[in-house]
Amino acid sequence: MKVLPANAEAVRLGRRDLSAWEDLVRAQYRRIYTLHLRLAPDAVVAADLTQDTFEQAWKSACSYQGRSRPEVWLYGVALNVNRNWWSRQRPEEPAEEPAAEDLPDPEPTAEELAILHQRSDLVCAAVRRLPEVYRRTVALRYFLGIPTVEIAQSEGVEAGTIRWRLHEGLRRLWIMLQPTLGKESGEDASGNHGSLRFAS
Repeated sequence: MKVLPANAEAVRLGRRDLSAWEDLVRAQYRRIYTLHLRLAPDAVVAADLTQDTFEQAWKSACSYQGRSRPEVWLYGVALNVNRNWWSRQRPEEPAEEPAAEDLPDPEPTAEELAILHQRSDLVCAAVRRLPEVYRRTVALRYFLGIPTVEIAQSEGVEAGTIRWRLHEGLRRLWIMLQPTLGKESGEDASGNHGSLRFAS
């Protein structure tokens, strides 16, 4: 696929250029489906949400201004579609948004990677239970591998806010997963459970 400057590609997508959209669908369909498969309860729902994602992206094409890469914009559309689906199934828990701190990006240890790759079913189930603001950020960073700075640009917030959401999201995941994963990764003598980190 020919790589165009972001603004030129934004213009083509905004004008619903069929060639540009065919390239985008071809390049991103599998990733969008995989994202929904991790966040939805089953493959049938994931397939429906994938179709809905591209339909919504097409309808809202004029809103894409090239602030982020086309695929990152599309991931945002996918997460909105996923959020709307879940909101019809259950009420959302409000998430606190304290002042952003200068936090480092979480990075996984080799032991955590081994455990979490083996227990990805548990991790995905726990991510689905996060409040939407944390679910969205965790999915963008760890399921899709989008850098923190780029997530911040796409979401229209400071990078420190994204780092906070990642830390808080991972803390909540650890609380949910510790009864199972804590037994596998171990606890220290004081009973502290550490923190949960995982990669895409």
